[in-house]
This record gives sequence, C-alpha cells and structure tokens, in this order.
Amino acid sequence: MYTIKQAAARSGIGISLLRAWERRYGVVHPERTTSGYRLYDEEAIARLRAMRRLVETGWGASQAATAVINDAAERVLAGAAHLTTEEQADTFLGPASAVDPSALAGAFVLAATRLDAAGLEDVLDAMFARGSVDMVLDVHLLPAVRALGDAWAAGRLDIAGEHLASAAVIRRLSALYNLAGAPGTGPRVLVGLPAGARHEIGPLAFAVALRRRGIDVLYLGADVPVDSWVAAVDRSGAAVAVIGVHRAADVAQAREGATAIKAANPGVSVSFGGAAAAQAGVGLDVVGLPERLIDAATQIARGFAQRG
Repeated sequence: MYTIKQAAARSGIGISLLRAWERRYGVVHPERTTSGYRLYDEEAIARLRAMRRLVETGWGASQAATAVINDAAERVLAGAAHLTTEEQADTFLGPASAVDPSALAGAFVLAATRLDAAGLEDVLDAMFARGSVDMVLDVHLLPAVRALGDAWAAGRLDIAGEHLASAAVIRRLSALYNLAGAPGTGPRVLVGLPAGARHEIGPLAFAVALRRRGIDVLYLGADVPVDSWVAAVDRSGAAVAVIGVHRAADVAQAREGATAIKAANPGVSVSFGGAAAAQAGVGLDVVGLPERLIDAATQIARGFAQRG
C-alpha cells in the first residue's frame, strides 16, 4: 500500500491532481488508516497511470475517467493503432446516445494529434449524428474546437494537427452554409472578422445558424480590413453587421471597424459576438450578442421579426 505522496510519484501525477481525479471522477477509492490517511494499492496506481496516459494523448478528463472506470483504458491504449477515434468512443464509452460531449472532443483532439484525417471525419460524422445542426454546433463542434486550442496551448498538439482538424471543420461548415440556402431578399446580415483576426470557425458556424433561420447572410470571412467592412455595408445594403471578437488582441480592430461602419451608415446596427465581445463593446453603440451560438442567432432573428 502507498501513501498519497508515493501514489502520486508512482503514477506520475501531482498530489492535487490525484485528489481532483479521485473526488471529481471517482477513478480510485483509497482505503483509510485509523488516522484518516489515504492508502492506495497497485490497482489504484494502475488506474491513475492509465488515466494519465489517456489524457496525455488528448482525451478529456471526464472521457478518460469513464474509460478507466469501465476497465477499458488499457484496451483503448493497446488498440489505438487499430481503431478509429469514433470506434474508441463508441466501443469503450458506450452507445452513441450515451457519449458525453467531452468524449467526442477528446477523440477529435486525439485524431488531430495523429494527423488522422479519416479519424477526424469519423468523429465529425459522430457529432452530426447526435442531434439538430444547432445543437451539434453548440454542444459538440465548438467545444471540440476549443479543446483543439487548449491542446495546442498545452503543447500536446502540433500546429499541423490543429490546422488539419480546423480545415476539416471549415469544410463541414462551408457545406452547411451552402445547404442552408442562397442569398435572398429581406434584411441582410454581414458576418466576418476584423482585420488581423483569422480564427473563423466561430463566425462561420454563426453564419450557418443565421441562414438556417431564413436570414439573408453574407459571410465575409477572416481578416476583413476596416475600409472593406464599410464598403461591404454600402454595396450590400446590409441592415446588420456582426463582427466576431474572439480574442483580446482583436478588440482594437473590431472597435475601429464598428466605429467606421456607424460613421458611414448611421442606420446600420453593428453587433459584436465572441468571447471578447463585451470588452470590445464598452462605450460603443453596438449590440453585444450572447456567447452561446444558438442564443446569438435567435437574438438576431427575433430583432428582424420585431421590425416586421
């Protein structure tokens, strides 16, 4: 039997993380001494090692814990070279309807880590089989994209893998954008990113959600200069311009773009969307959209409905 300090050392994780996995996920259930100190046996050490190895390959902690509790971790690790990431999720974590969103996010990151293009497509297929497009975008796809960014920031994912996975997502969203309908009549919405901003998955997903609500959307894409925003509003006759602001680094250019649009076209409504939208909108006459994609798209659609 091992003390918590010894268990942490033998499993290769920190004491605080060991306690968190024990408390939050129930991965191990140590015995207690008469004084209340934890004691871990060899099986507990093996479980902690297995969970650590799964997390290191890109699995989410919740997903990895489920595999460990189901005694599937070693099979996942041993069979990783022979199974697609979707097969890992469905075979080892249960039926499709029972898979936690973090499981597919972890499988997506794992496929990106391996540069497994087929695996990425498998996981995307699995995501879009789990509900409506709006639900999949909010609950599965965008969280998986955020997990990609987290894995890259943590040094677990090379930039090539991140680009491969992002390209696969953009292809899916582009197809959905086209399937949702062609530009039509009625109030028009421009959606894009400010100058210098290139993370376009969120705005493109938002454009898809708007089109699915019958809104006439023109998606301008990434890195749109200020003068191009103004020209696009002038030429398209847009009623609303939505500028995605996902990073603090994009705030200044987003604010400059919004100010220029309002100066040239006072009647146009300008909205900011994304994680840094509230920061960008301080002191400006802009509409801040909810961060959740479905809520943001619904807010725009309701605004048009209220205008008649």
